[in-house]
Amino acid sequence: MAAVQKRRRRSEHAGARWLVAASIGSRPMAATVATDPRCPPIACCASVGEDGRGAGPGCFESGLWTAAYCCAQGLAADCYRWGEDAPGHDLAMYPVLSAVQCRHLCQSREDCEYWTYLVDVPELGDYRAQCHLKSALALQARLPDVHAYVVSGERHCRYFGEGLRPEAARARHGFDEVPWRTASSLDIASAAVAKGLAVVATAGSSEWHVEAAAIFASLGFVAVLDALTDSQVKRLRERSQRLAEKVLSMDPARLGNRGPRRYSFGALSPTNHLMHLPEWTQLLDSGPVSAVLQEIYPNGYLAAGGGGDFVLGGASTYQSLHLDIGGRPIYELEEPPGLAVNYIIEDMSCADGPTRVLPGTQHIPGMPPVLTMEPTSIKEGTLLCPLPAGAAIVRDLRAWHGGTPNGSDRTRYLPNAEFVSKAYGMLTCGTGVILDPCSPVLPKTLHERLSPHGRAVSEGIVDASGTLDAASKEDDWMIEAPIDFSRHSAEAY
Repeated sequence: MAAVQKRRRRSEHAGARWLVAASIGSRPMAATVATDPRCPPIACCASVGEDGRGAGPGCFESGLWTAAYCCAQGLAADCYRWGEDAPGHDLAMYPVLSAVQCRHLCQSREDCEYWTYLVDVPELGDYRAQCHLKSALALQARLPDVHAYVVSGERHCRYFGEGLRPEAARARHGFDEVPWRTASSLDIASAAVAKGLAVVATAGSSEWHVEAAAIFASLGFVAVLDALTDSQVKRLRERSQRLAEKVLSMDPARLGNRGPRRYSFGALSPTNHLMHLPEWTQLLDSGPVSAVLQEIYPNGYLAAGGGGDFVLGGASTYQSLHLDIGGRPIYELEEPPGLAVNYIIEDMSCADGPTRVLPGTQHIPGMPPVLTMEPTSIKEGTLLCPLPAGAAIVRDLRAWHGGTPNGSDRTRYLPNAEFVSKAYGMLTCGTGVILDPCSPVLPKTLHERLSPHGRAVSEGIVDASGTLDAASKEDDWMIEAPIDFSRHSAEAY
């Protein structure tokens, strides 16, 4: 679906409610179940578990029509209040496909506190499929039992456990149960300690990378404080900012492509990677990071590409916990099947939308809990922050992790590079999946600029056709519709 476009005609929302109600009966009644005809059969609701999972085939396969929205039962009924409306107090109106999308539009706008969706049914005539975003004043104007084809809710639903107010986001602290930051340079390590950061004891020693790999094996992550030089950080930051500006020009509603106000870098590109950009290619060849990766992978490893994400200031919602890799073999291989290296390009505080990663979960087969079942202590106590510009987070792709609210007023960027073990690479080579170490995503001319080690690990992803060489010199490589609501499926409650 292309980016949502705002309707230009003036909304007459307040008066329209009563006209709509009158058109469907003199005494319109609120819906006891959802009246959206695109919801799956009501029988699907009987098989949904407390965590929203467990429905059978053909049930809730789209993030636009979820169990919480379509079933209107239990605590989720307070998140989608069928029959409720609050006439007036409109900020904007959009044509949308469902109330789930309407909720996300409200969360994409910092001044939206309440939303109302008019279902896409013939009974509503010209008012069908409308999403009305409203100010906080609407919270005092709520009316129940208006009519059957309206559903409303607040910006955040307490049952979903999905968001934080900016002041709460700014009050967070980072994971501190054990030290997880290190550096190849003693000077960098000492500077971090002087700023109050806990650093592992071997940082700056000849064995620093050995302990870094041990921490990674235990926690599922480790931070390397001196992964990039100042000049590398500057170039990467400037390119990231230019990309973000271009994307935002296509998304005035700030709907995002990984949740409200949240964007995937890789999803902007036809290859799902940004390795055709020299600022990203350098991420394959960080000396300190390579030292740690060689310790993690004594049998060798392969580059698979890279992208990362960025999150706008004011993003108020969490991402669901998830893995970045799947399939049965991921727990059966001798070495970690894959890892991501996310680079910090501006000093990142715990207010700036840091990633939360649950320590040790890379060894737990199965799916992580959904947001409604995730304890607050996990959301607040597993943040990988603060970190200085130039640092890198090396993360096992099996570790349960997710994005968090950005309580600051600036964009948080986390570009990354991705690598796989040779054993896992043998399974995915040529399959075309995102972690395919044989997919041509790296221009030959950029590959030739890497160090001998960098060239060796990335040889499989070189594009020999010359197509990506042209893309690396131009700025029109981005896909036509980078804002796709289907990418929200994991966040659609």
